[in-house]
Amino acid sequence: MLAVAVATVLGSCSSDELVNESAASKSDKAPIGFSVEKQNITRATNLETVNHFNFGAWAWKVNGNHSLPAAEVMNNYLVGYSNGSDKGYDKTNATTWADGAGTLKDHTSAWFYEGLGTAEYTSPSYGYAASATDYMSNNANQYLRYWDLAYGNTNFYCYAPYVNNNVANDKQVTFDHATGEMTFAAKTIRDGYDETLNSAYIAFDRSLSEFMYAGVQAKNADLEDVVVPFKHMGAQLFIRFYEDIPGYKVELIDLDEDNGNMASSATGDLTKGIQVTPAKKNDTGYETAQYNTTQGATVKFDDNANATYTPSWNGSATTTNNLMFQVPTDGKTTSADAPANLKEYHGHKVIKEVGATGTPEYSYSPTIYYAVAQPTTSETGLTFHVSYRIIAEDNQEIITVHNATVHVPYKDESGNFITVWQPNVKYTYSFKITKNSTGTTDPDGVIDPVDPEAKDKKALYPIVFDGATIVDYTEVESNPTLSDGTQY
Repeated sequence: MLAVAVATVLGSCSSDELVNESAASKSDKAPIGFSVEKQNITRATNLETVNHFNFGAWAWKVNGNHSLPAAEVMNNYLVGYSNGSDKGYDKTNATTWADGAGTLKDHTSAWFYEGLGTAEYTSPSYGYAASATDYMSNNANQYLRYWDLAYGNTNFYCYAPYVNNNVANDKQVTFDHATGEMTFAAKTIRDGYDETLNSAYIAFDRSLSEFMYAGVQAKNADLEDVVVPFKHMGAQLFIRFYEDIPGYKVELIDLDEDNGNMASSATGDLTKGIQVTPAKKNDTGYETAQYNTTQGATVKFDDNANATYTPSWNGSATTTNNLMFQVPTDGKTTSADAPANLKEYHGHKVIKEVGATGTPEYSYSPTIYYAVAQPTTSETGLTFHVSYRIIAEDNQEIITVHNATVHVPYKDESGNFITVWQPNVKYTYSFKITKNSTGTTDPDGVIDPVDPEAKDKKALYPIVFDGATIVDYTEVESNPTLSDGTQY
């Protein structure tokens, strides 16, 4: 059968982390700096390696000597990245920029905020231009800030990617220090595919989606650059495959790639890859359902800048559109743990098989989907549509299976959400293709990639010899007569 299992990975294993290393100045006028080099932090991901080149930061001095009141240091500063050559922001006006990781107190970093205000920012020959206002600061100027030893701590309230608030009210981020609340408007947080796999940097990548948040309380007297560990506001989706059909190899194909014989009711993206229809059960079968594509949120920070995240869907956008995952390819996803793992087999790119020990290896779709969190009241599951070829290992006979389907419900038998995506969770949908798969080998049917139904009709019917019989001889009786009339 086309079976599916779901794995989820929680917490820091799946969260990108801004990791700071900068070190050793004795000056009481050490600048406040951010660094995101990956050093001495396990399971951390550099923000820039996943095409995030900015984040936003509010900062307030707290716990002052002689009862000094809390005081603002940064008001939605844009903190940007530059690799110095072809990615990120113009570093011309940044006195703290460095091309590599230093120590916790050298106060230099590839991440900087000085010179990134709209009044002084210049357009580089690479990366973000000043005209790309979605990526620009809300501030006219952004000046270098310094640690104030009259205060015990500085709290940093951070989010990524940066949001330019000169947009519609439903796509804004605000912070109220009096309440400790950072608020994301209803359509600020949105989902999307990673469209930049193995490609050069472009300005319109996923850095306008896949939102994250973090709170940090720094001790001023340490004069150390700020380490900011982010958590995801949304979820990450992978799909992967392996096969267990003895004597055959399996090649996944685009839904409409069927030797030109299979008609389709769909056009455009609906004929591509592996189609996924949002669906839920009803009294007779399945019906098309909707899921959220945007959301709002509130991040509540306490006095120590510890954050509590609460998503909101009031005024959010929804859709019934399909998701589309590319079939596995020779390349890799941007995630190191998701290789395609295809094998060349007589001109076909076949997926991995179950091993001799029964342990599967997987071939991943190169598509990573970044989904906003879904309300826990949702009952929307997913109906997957998959087409593939099986290739006989002895004579390379090919049979095409069209539109195998399987429905993944919104909860598993233990009550865990598996399609109602939750914040900071990575969902991996694992498919096993077996001889009991659904679908059809008849090329005269019609594929409907938005059909919510999960068919139960088998695709592969074995050729069976059911008994062997011998038909009785036909009896012929003859009484020949010779020419002289004699009869034998």
